[in-house]
Amino acid sequence: MSVTRDDVARFVGVSSATVSYVVNGGPRPVAAATRARVLRAIRELDYQPSAVARSLRLRRTSTLGLVIPDTYNPYFAEVARGVEQVAFEKGFTVVLCHSGYDPERELQYLDVLRAERAAGILLVPATAGSEPIRRLAAHRVPFVLLDRIAPELRSPAVVADNFQGGYLATSHLIELGHRRIGCIARPTDLSHSQERIRGYRAALRDHGLAADDSLMARGGFRIENGRQAALRLLDLDPAPTACFAYNDIMAIGALRAAHERGLRVPQDFSIVGFDDIEQAAYTCPALSTIAQPKFDMGRRGAELLLSLITDGSSAGGSDRGPPAGAEAPLPIRLVVRESSGPAPRRA
Repeated sequence: MSVTRDDVARFVGVSSATVSYVVNGGPRPVAAATRARVLRAIRELDYQPSAVARSLRLRRTSTLGLVIPDTYNPYFAEVARGVEQVAFEKGFTVVLCHSGYDPERELQYLDVLRAERAAGILLVPATAGSEPIRRLAAHRVPFVLLDRIAPELRSPAVVADNFQGGYLATSHLIELGHRRIGCIARPTDLSHSQERIRGYRAALRDHGLAADDSLMARGGFRIENGRQAALRLLDLDPAPTACFAYNDIMAIGALRAAHERGLRVPQDFSIVGFDDIEQAAYTCPALSTIAQPKFDMGRRGAELLLSLITDGSSAGGSDRGPPAGAEAPLPIRLVVRESSGPAPRRA
């Protein structure tokens, strides 16, 4: 037979309401000594408060939803690890949902999380469409965007400095003597992708080089897409001597493409990725890349979401004013390894 709240109250010699105040944090303060006795009794009697009753009372559960577009990319695993650590420390559990870059699946997951009374949602949008964000805001669900922003909706978000990342990667290649630099990009208008391209173009401009649209190769989000995009660049005449890839997954595909064309990396062709996933240090040659704080992004996103939940704010989707809790972009850094080197003499 399970232990009830009344059992704990009788064991300590207090009212059931006092036990409830201790378990649920209010609404009335409980003396420190009494609180300690109640908590000790809860442990000794192995009392398990009803999660269902608590969720009905608070109109939410102690669950956070994390919706990501891709379980294939290790980048998102590190972001999720940061989210989970903060949630666990604060007594919340995390439900992971994979949209697969499918906007309909993304909307279904958001509806399920809302129906199941998730306390809040962390969302890495699958597309640049505003419908998911507008839906969350309309239902006043606390949410925070990760890795992307929705500037027209002024929603709270935690992102890295994608522009600076694209700029640093391209400047690094230019400083190595490369003048014809390809860019492997995603075929999307998501904010982070556009910012990386904008950084790439700005670096070319600031170093007196003209942007050449023929050097922009777009692909999907798998290694094979990066391989195919790099092959298209290498088939140009003249071919680029280096490329900046949207992420490390696509950069690994570019490494394979160079090998297939009989090119040595970096002697004949240099490659710089983005994200600094763990595998980047173990490719052959090891991948130069832009490191962004993946774990910290998840951690800070979870902290921001929990603060919105505590404040009782839906905190998203307003067309006016700054986004509640918005943060400056997280800093990135260039990690130089073996895949980037001086431009070949033929250049």
